[in-house]
Amino acid sequence: MELEVILLGLWKTLVLLYDVITLPYFLLSQRPWLQLQKGNRTRATPVRTGDPYSTWQRTGKQPNVDAFFGKHQDARELYRMTFKTFAKQKCYGYRKVFNEEEEKQPNGKVFRKLIMDDQYTWISYEQADKEIEDLAAGLWSLGVKSGDRVVIIAETRLEWMTTVHALIRLGVTVATLYATLGDDGVVHGINEQEATHVITNVDLLLKMARLKSKIPKVNCIVYFENAYKKLKLPEFPDTRLVSYSQTLEEGHGLSNLPIAPIKPDDIAFMMYTSGSTGIPKAVMISHKNLLSASKAVLSTIILEMELKDDDIFLAYLPQAHIFELACELTVILVGLPIAYSSPQTMTDTSTAVKRGCIGDVSLVKPSLMPCVPLILDRIHKEVVNKIRSRNNRLLKGIFEFSLDYKTFWTRKGFQTPLINRFVFNKIKRMMGGRLRFLLVGGAPLSPETQEFAANCLDCRVYQGYAATECVSAGAVMDRYDLSYGRVGGPLYGVKLRLQDWREGGYYATDKPNPRGEVLIGGDVISKGYYKNEDETNKVYFEEDGIRWWATGDIVEVYPDGTLKIVDRKKDLVKLQHGEYISLGKVESILSFCDFVDNICVYGDSFHTNVIALIVPNRKALTELAAQFKKESLSFSDLCQDNEIIAGVKKAVAEHGSKSGLLRMEIPGEIKLCSEVWMPDNGLVTASFKVRRKQIQEFYKQDIIRLYNSNPSSKST
Repeated sequence: MELEVILLGLWKTLVLLYDVITLPYFLLSQRPWLQLQKGNRTRATPVRTGDPYSTWQRTGKQPNVDAFFGKHQDARELYRMTFKTFAKQKCYGYRKVFNEEEEKQPNGKVFRKLIMDDQYTWISYEQADKEIEDLAAGLWSLGVKSGDRVVIIAETRLEWMTTVHALIRLGVTVATLYATLGDDGVVHGINEQEATHVITNVDLLLKMARLKSKIPKVNCIVYFENAYKKLKLPEFPDTRLVSYSQTLEEGHGLSNLPIAPIKPDDIAFMMYTSGSTGIPKAVMISHKNLLSASKAVLSTIILEMELKDDDIFLAYLPQAHIFELACELTVILVGLPIAYSSPQTMTDTSTAVKRGCIGDVSLVKPSLMPCVPLILDRIHKEVVNKIRSRNNRLLKGIFEFSLDYKTFWTRKGFQTPLINRFVFNKIKRMMGGRLRFLLVGGAPLSPETQEFAANCLDCRVYQGYAATECVSAGAVMDRYDLSYGRVGGPLYGVKLRLQDWREGGYYATDKPNPRGEVLIGGDVISKGYYKNEDETNKVYFEEDGIRWWATGDIVEVYPDGTLKIVDRKKDLVKLQHGEYISLGKVESILSFCDFVDNICVYGDSFHTNVIALIVPNRKALTELAAQFKKESLSFSDLCQDNEIIAGVKKAVAEHGSKSGLLRMEIPGEIKLCSEVWMPDNGLVTASFKVRRKQIQEFYKQDIIRLYNSNPSSKST
């Protein structure tokens, strides 16, 4: 005990001495006063001073990005220019897979493990351009013509992006569907687009064959192969089945295709939403929308990063998600290499990485990558739980002191190289060791997780706010923003304003900061929902020559023009006594309980409290089981054991109370769900946001049982 105290004291002394000695150097090199000055600057101001309902727009002069865009007004010519500009540079990288094998886990589960190359294979912009030209010609030979709508439903991979570029060159509208979308969603999307051609993964061909009778207009399917294994292809009566490589061969040598010109208002993408609140809707994104969003992102954030020659972007999120697609299309404009990965192969501990092999991030060492909050939440929990579980007071003391010490100095604009090297370097290596910028979107990120990730991974964590409807261009933090829990100010060329939400009690006249539903306006706002005029008219409108979209999200605007997401209209429920509960807020707080891996809170106006459906953390649940001497029970049995449920319910209630939740916000009953919520089973979206309606339908009987087991929740 005394030795641990002495060693911890020595570490603290060493850190302090190092900082005192090197302080003059860091004052001169880092100039923290300038960092703070830039950090405290105003990001956006209202057009009409003193008017709480005024439009807000970004301050300062927008950087000139003409060199990247020229005079092009459509994506076809823009990207043709880009591929020629960076012809000899690395463009796309992928990792060859030679084979796969099954690996049995200690718990009896069997995982598919991939035998992969120990290096990335890269193709240049010039080679990618040639492949795109051949593919476009090959698709034309298969009957794809300018003005058609072609559906692509596939996992993230290099071929997905080359196919999109090929379709754009043909003047085709690309309709994107999530590969994890359920059967009904796939059928709905393909039929709504009246598509005759579908592009997919070979692994999804069985699904397509099963649905073929429900998508009668489809007469040609192009599929991406798996080079390392040969699969028996299903039969498709009256449908041509062609591989990606065959399509390339078909197009090789073809030229002078009859391609129609593209107008700025032509539709480039029909991007289907994830369907978190119902049937997926196709958002119509024009070429003008796409280029306007790219200009906004490029001028506001990408140029500010001061990219280096050896920077690499890692792509692994679903390309059917506007966040991933917008990132990839934008970094291409500056000639940045894109390395393709997947959640199954990304890290050394990913499920498809063979024991003893390394994951993609360890191999490619990316410097820039997108991320969704769930991944950072899991890293946060994993690191904290690992420190706790080692039962080493010295290690815990060093980590906690170092984290607190670094947090103190980074808030003042300083870096802590000694602590970074000896304490956080191992955590940083989890993401490759070279990560400089992390772009976070898709869902709200808690301030605790954001600051923890920034300090432990030693990188800038940019949190942004946007959606498919505004082509992923809404608000974003900048490089010098030292705040946490906010999403920055509007991008250049994007306009924001507030409108009151009386039902929720949010007003633009609120003090000390205005609050309300945020409206986004400008050329980034899409044309609406395809074949859905009623939904379009509910949230889109024109005013004074500006197109606006009502987001449904409630924000607070700070004096420097940055936003904080505080609520969501669709997440609000009214309990029996008239209290309004924000389900998203409750879920965000309870997700930090050690027992919670994922959570969906439910409430209705017939009861006085909410209930919670919880996917429990396996490690925490196993430790709780040991306290009750129930280690022999399976995970499924633990989720149904009354003592275990009571223990978790107590922990959740205590965590909620300590975090400031009101009595009616703390779940009166809980269910522990042994099922993993994944996009594959339709319970979460591709960005891992809970799909409330689907979860409520899946657990309908459990919800009824939970409320019936607590009669006091229903007043008489």
